[in-house]
Amino acid sequence: MDLFLQYLANGVVIGSSYVLVAVGLTLIFGILGVVNFAHGEFYMLGGYIGVTAVTIMGLPLLAALPLVIASAVVIGYLAERLLHKALKDSDPTNSIIASFGLAVAIQNAVLITLGPQAQMANIDVSALNLSVGSVYLPGNRVLVPIVTALLIAGLYAVLHFTWTGRSLRAMAQHGMVARLCGVRVERVAIVTFIAAAALAGTAGMLMSSVYSVHPMAGNMVVLKAFTVVILGGMGNIGGAAAAGLILGITETMTAAYLANAMRDIVGFVIVILVLLFLPNGLFGKAYDRS
Repeated sequence: MDLFLQYLANGVVIGSSYVLVAVGLTLIFGILGVVNFAHGEFYMLGGYIGVTAVTIMGLPLLAALPLVIASAVVIGYLAERLLHKALKDSDPTNSIIASFGLAVAIQNAVLITLGPQAQMANIDVSALNLSVGSVYLPGNRVLVPIVTALLIAGLYAVLHFTWTGRSLRAMAQHGMVARLCGVRVERVAIVTFIAAAALAGTAGMLMSSVYSVHPMAGNMVVLKAFTVVILGGMGNIGGAAAAGLILGITETMTAAYLANAMRDIVGFVIVILVLLFLPNGLFGKAYDRS
């Protein structure tokens, strides 16, 4: 039982990182209908920013957050210009192909600039070390679910209690009606990409002290994010948050009680089963865009 609780805590940490990445991905799809395969690179860039801020600049990990946000503004804006504005009137397949191209371009730019070696942020947050009974989590892992909970709560507040949030929700329900009601569609699209890039970048920054970062780090992360989005229901933010935790815990338990080699397999098996029997996901689609 003691080991089970430790594995459960580790699963919550991993699942929290999936939540941040997947919620950003489902924001883009649910509001704009764009499938962004370059989303994992937002995570990877956030990881490198965390390593640079902590290792080179000597800043505390949380002090790197403004750098991630500033970078997200630039990255999100450029990604929206390329993947949405330039291609919104063309075949949806074009934006998917463009997102693949953007992912490869970012990966190679990082590879040329920073090299192939993996890097890790070494931080001292021992004051946050958590020990409850037999469960122990070092401070860098404790930060992940705490920051995730704060960001998701903040996103919920923005979506439900601000004009910008109402505009985002209106766009998700029906873009044409939202435009007729005075919603500035272009601004909504930019805000969506920036918010998604900020969430994924924050996840990368936090996890840079848990796992090493390398130019291809976003590849598996984006696959996990799509897994979470499908499990939670396409465009369903609450579903993505719940499914992210479920996937993280399931992977950890699989590695602990079955085999570590199966941890990445189990999620995709679950997705196949969900698509076969629950095509709208475990929690259903948030909006019907048809």
